[in-house]
Amino acid sequence: LMIIHLLQTIFFKIDVVLMEAINGNAVVGQYSTAYKWLDALNIIPAFLTMALLPIMARQAHEDRDGLRRNYGLAVKLLVMTALPVAVVTTFIGEPLIRVLGGEEYLPAGGVALQLMIWSIPIGWINSVTNYVIVALDRQRTLTLAFLAGVTFNIVTNLIFLPGYSYKAAAIITIFSEGALFIGFGLIIRQEIGGMAWAKALWRPVVATLILLGVMLLIWPVAPLIGLMLSPGIYAMVLFGLRPFNSEEMARITPLLPGRIRRWVLPK
Repeated sequence: LMIIHLLQTIFFKIDVVLMEAINGNAVVGQYSTAYKWLDALNIIPAFLTMALLPIMARQAHEDRDGLRRNYGLAVKLLVMTALPVAVVTTFIGEPLIRVLGGEEYLPAGGVALQLMIWSIPIGWINSVTNYVIVALDRQRTLTLAFLAGVTFNIVTNLIFLPGYSYKAAAIITIFSEGALFIGFGLIIRQEIGGMAWAKALWRPVVATLILLGVMLLIWPVAPLIGLMLSPGIYAMVLFGLRPFNSEEMARITPLLPGRIRRWVLPK
């Protein structure tokens, strides 16, 4: 676990170290300002994972079917949250950097944030999958997966940072999460079977594409209105597509506030 934590730290921060040596301190400052927003958002999967870990650890040894269901629901909830956050952040990336760092961090910081924010849908899946694998006592295999991810991250940054600077690092962040996702997925398949992610997650993806299209239409004319309407547009489309099956609804509904629960329950 100590080695895994070390590899996690290297995985998330090695691009900054390499960028400082290759592109200089000014670029690092702009890129790091964007990364701070990513770090703040990553609190969401961290809190959810910590809440689920005791249950998943027990189910890993006593109820693999229950673990599979909880893991699938956790991933669905995280992706449903991450995708609209990524869309909205893409449109407000520059204002976010202006608030945090000021004009001197633009436009590079804004561009970096707009690119790297698209790592969170995959990264949040990896966040919960990481601890599912720990619960399954596959730490040694998990170490190999992280080692492969770190190697991919280092090699691709060394290749592309000299020519493409912070833009390369931001895009490589997405692909590095993808490399981890593949490694994690192989372990999960061995332990609890394939998760059929395309079938489980196509509804949030469709709702996100519709939100993106609406935002592209509204933003040039009335950006503030687009920003205010975006949560309602996404929620309306997503829940119109019925993203949860009956078993998932049975578990989620008791946790909802009374008025929302009455609206969700069939008449």
